Amino acid sequence: MDLPAILNDLLSSPWIILGLAALLLFVAWILGGLLSRLVIHLADRVSFSMRVARFIRFSDPRPISLWIRRLTRWIVFLLGVVWAWQLCASNPEIVRFVENLRTAILGTFQLPVVIFFFDLALILLATILFVRIFGWIKRRFEGLAQIIESQRGKRLAGWRIQKLQLLSARQVTEFLLLATRYSRYAITLLLAMVYLMGIFSIFPQTRGIVSEGVNVLAEILTSGWLNFVDYLPNLLSLIVVMVMTYFGLRLVRFFFLEIEKGTISLAGFQLEWAKPTYSIIRILIIVLALIIAFPFLPGSSSPAFQGISIFIGALLSLGSTSVVGNIVAGIILTYVMAFRVGDRVQIGETVGDVIDKGLIATRVRTIKNVDTTIPNGIVLANHIINFSAVAKDRGLILHTTVTIGYDAPWRTVHETLIRAALSTPSILANPCPFILQTSLDNSYVSYELNAYTRDAQRMAVTYSELHQNIQDKFNEAKIEILSPQFSALRDGNAVTIPAEHRPANFHPPSFRVKIDKED
Repeated sequence: MDLPAILNDLLSSPWIILGLAALLLFVAWILGGLLSRLVIHLADRVSFSMRVARFIRFSDPRPISLWIRRLTRWIVFLLGVVWAWQLCASNPEIVRFVENLRTAILGTFQLPVVIFFFDLALILLATILFVRIFGWIKRRFEGLAQIIESQRGKRLAGWRIQKLQLLSARQVTEFLLLATRYSRYAITLLLAMVYLMGIFSIFPQTRGIVSEGVNVLAEILTSGWLNFVDYLPNLLSLIVVMVMTYFGLRLVRFFFLEIEKGTISLAGFQLEWAKPTYSIIRILIIVLALIIAFPFLPGSSSPAFQGISIFIGALLSLGSTSVVGNIVAGIILTYVMAFRVGDRVQIGETVGDVIDKGLIATRVRTIKNVDTTIPNGIVLANHIINFSAVAKDRGLILHTTVTIGYDAPWRTVHETLIRAALSTPSILANPCPFILQTSLDNSYVSYELNAYTRDAQRMAVTYSELHQNIQDKFNEAKIEILSPQFSALRDGNAVTIPAEHRPANFHPPSFRVKIDKED
């Protein structure tokens, strides 16, 4: 019997070919395992796994060895698969069977029901993939935000030039967190658009919507990109104006803060002028920046934009007349230095302490703890009495008037009033209080007591204490404080001196009527 013919007949049988292919796969699997062990043994001899672990900063080289072993085994097995497929492809019957099977499978997949369920499976797979990718993006961006937050004050230490801090660590961190948040929103929106386009492209009925949407989106993006490229010079000009305005405001603010602290001094420039002057210069810088930046704004040359600008300007000019007047009055009051915060003033009929002095209004807290807001235009139109202006240096003169009868010696009255003034806690002994006799009336003499104090905020309390002491001292001196109504009828009335200060044998005089005889 011819052996080559027998082998040729055996190799022409598809079952023998399939058996040999399966045997080849089995041998490739066994040989891959042996070869992988040999490769690991050689790698351990030259410390290859340890070097790779050190290079990628792994503390344990065993996962590297396991990965090399699996890779070697699968490479040998895949080579066996290629050889087995080539062996099967050498038999026409196996090739014909595979083609028939592929045709049958494709024909089955072309059925409407199969296509429908296949589309549903694709939608389900795309949805699952979208949810997984969305969750992965969310976790990664949350981890990035935590890393940025943990580096606040460390690597993100802010930006400063010598002692001038331009950006703090908090501002840098918040900017990076904001950029991270909006980047996540943009990526999520792009992912959602890709998901919806993929879902709509599955069904033939909605493929036209996807194509139209893609075309419209492409046109919008192309037009937006071309407009952005055309607008880029103006945008750079706007950025330059904004940066110069920002750093100019920071420089001006730093300069006037140092003036307010007293670090920088200018001849004739008061420290109280620093804050309002900074506010005025800041407004001027912002207005100048807006004027410079206006031509670079998108659409600034269009009639609609110009019409809106004119309309807004007209509204501001018509509706802010009183506001501008109050601002001008506030500026005048600031540089005139009519009063300062904390001064006791009288504006019209309002008396109290100044608690806030702004460009538009002035706030005054009265002695009854009532906050009164007065527009600066009204403040400038009224006369202003400042009780605290020279109280600390020269002292504020408090004055009050008493009326005493002609029967009391004026020197005694002067001494009594001075003793009453010196008995008041807030009245100064030096300069000494003094008396002015302001009038000589029909029934009494008017004495004006003038006394110095440095505490203008206690005016009401000081006046009350002073009046109490005047009453006590005049009662002790047995001098009546008269008034015209009381002194019109003298006989038959008791004196106004309290009982504890009257003489022990005092009796009110009787009412007497004397009739002269006629000659």
